[in-house]
Amino acid sequence: MTTNTDPLSDFHDDLIIVIITFLPFIDAYRLCMSKKKWYDRSLWLHCRSFELHEASFMMPDSRQYWLSIGRRTQVMYMKRIGRLKYFHFVDRAVRRLASEFLTKFSFRLYYSSNIYRQNIDKWIEIVLEKSVQELSLDFSDGDPVVPQPTIRNPQYVLPHCFYEQGMCIRVLNINSCGLGLCNFVNFIQLTSLALTRVRLSWAAMENIAHNCPFLETLSLVECYRIFKVEITLRTLGLRKLIVRHCQSLSLGIELWLPRLQYFEYAGKMVPFDMRGMDDLEVVVLDYRLDTRYSYNGDDIESLFNPFSDARILQVSTSALKIFPTECLLCGRQLFQFWQLEHLTLNTGLERFELAAIICLLISSPNITTLAISTGAIMHTPDFRPNYFPLSRGEIWTTNGSILDHLECVQFEGFTGKICEIDLVKFLLRNSRSIKELNIKQLIRATSSVTSEAFKEINQAVAASGGVVINWS
Repeated sequence: MTTNTDPLSDFHDDLIIVIITFLPFIDAYRLCMSKKKWYDRSLWLHCRSFELHEASFMMPDSRQYWLSIGRRTQVMYMKRIGRLKYFHFVDRAVRRLASEFLTKFSFRLYYSSNIYRQNIDKWIEIVLEKSVQELSLDFSDGDPVVPQPTIRNPQYVLPHCFYEQGMCIRVLNINSCGLGLCNFVNFIQLTSLALTRVRLSWAAMENIAHNCPFLETLSLVECYRIFKVEITLRTLGLRKLIVRHCQSLSLGIELWLPRLQYFEYAGKMVPFDMRGMDDLEVVVLDYRLDTRYSYNGDDIESLFNPFSDARILQVSTSALKIFPTECLLCGRQLFQFWQLEHLTLNTGLERFELAAIICLLISSPNITTLAISTGAIMHTPDFRPNYFPLSRGEIWTTNGSILDHLECVQFEGFTGKICEIDLVKFLLRNSRSIKELNIKQLIRATSSVTSEAFKEINQAVAASGGVVINWS
């Protein structure tokens, strides 16, 4: 009597196909590779989630070795061969997909020549006929070893069939290609849209807003030729908006989105016109500092006033360096965050930042948690602020009732600088409810400096008798 040592051999093909429909493409392919008969019958083509990027065909480990010994020509040759193998594999696989519908189709191929165009048009047509729900088209270079430059020619342009058959798409990600016709009238089920390195006009933005009534998430990253982001359709249910490093936004951002809950902006300082943001909860701001521009109080108000009702605020780098004299020395309150509960500061904590940070804390009297991250911010030694920082005594000597709701502080990247010590002292002296202060030292910090700083902080006056200071 013989014993079957391979229980998988008893599985019927229909059962394997059912299992494959729940697997990502790469896992389905590997499963079929484990049994020759499954692979020969191409059961992996029944997968409903196709996600494959060209970098997986480029042997990054081997190419990294050749690059380390100076064989760049060999590295680029292996990259070209890997890209061709990827292109032909995807072309054969997509044309033979057996599933009647797809949940996801995602590929990443650097578009370096128009010889790919007809094939890619066919891929898009096939997956749209299969009622794909999540579609990701990425034409940027995903090589982790020797990436190609971002500026290139030619550029892939979406075909007309993309707009004619997009009625089943719910999630759409487009990277580094032309929008072409740009008519989203058929995208009635679209809930999430991400555009990266795409030429975007005001007319395209208006077309998206008016034709996608169920859009909840919109992400615009490094888009260009866009002079203004204007979405004032109050019936639109947009809940999350991300605008990162878009060029040039010279006319700013105008929003009227009553249901918006999350807003993220990164880039240079631009005018904001935001109305009806009653549901806004999370705001992330990363402003670039223009050292040639003279900032004033009106600029600061335009930065923060639109977000006065936010509960969670994250502010990065440059916005903390441009608080004007009337705010720092004259005590003028340019804004007030009465609803703010959680504040995150990503800052270099340079000598002219400390007073601005304290002004921001004073304007947020009801925060319960504070996170401060330093050390990973690009410093600007050539920047000269238009005010003089307050002295150490003036900065943290107050009546101890500014931050009465603050309970927990997380400080990462501590190096023992005077500004860091002053900020910690200010928090201890003005937070009667603080229970926990966690300070994590930066790895490259000097041990002698930080040890002296630890000693000074442990001896500092604290408004709360039960505060626990944890060092790591």
